[in-house]
Amino acid sequence: MLQRRSPFIGFGAKAANMVAAVEAAFLLLTVFTTDMPLGWRIGYGVLGALAFVYAVIAEIMAWVRGYDADALYEELVNMDRTAKRSSIVAVRDGARYLLYHDAGWDCDFFPNHATADGEEENRRLLADYLSTGFGIPKTDFTLTRVGGEAHEKHSTEHDEDRWYEYTLYRADVRSLPAAWRADRFRVGSRDCRWMSVDEMMADPRIREVNADVVGMVRNRL
Repeated sequence: MLQRRSPFIGFGAKAANMVAAVEAAFLLLTVFTTDMPLGWRIGYGVLGALAFVYAVIAEIMAWVRGYDADALYEELVNMDRTAKRSSIVAVRDGARYLLYHDAGWDCDFFPNHATADGEEENRRLLADYLSTGFGIPKTDFTLTRVGGEAHEKHSTEHDEDRWYEYTLYRADVRSLPAAWRADRFRVGSRDCRWMSVDEMMADPRIREVNADVVGMVRNRL
């Protein structure tokens, strides 16, 4: 954006348009002061007139727009799409997936963790997160990276639009804890449940807050 807009900051574009208008005027004067054939003079005269009119209109627009460093800064701020990077873990039991309730969002989510730099480090953190946060021994599951997507959506928690970059992992659990066999259960401080994708999409709150992630899981798994 800075590279594209730099000619318009300050006097740059205005000066260029003025020079173009002067050059077009000299071309017109040349047409009337030379003895070139009439056809050539008419052709050059038309080109000079068009160039002059275009330069004048461009000069007027440059002044009307009033583009300056403040306008550039506003455009740069609007371009900011600093994303929240999150890794999503899909733990499946048949057609249903593990969700936990987030009180801040008042919504049920897939297990998730901030994405770390580097695949190996990210897998290590996700394994620790599932093991300590959901009580699954590390030896009882494997993580498979499925893919990633980026979405812009409204954050109801922060009341603003934000970019989210998701990396989806599938967790294959060899043996689910016995307490997890209920539709709803509690693990530590987390209220958890099992839901199918169709059930998630039918839930108004999940659909409002997390439809993009549910759609990613449905499409990729």
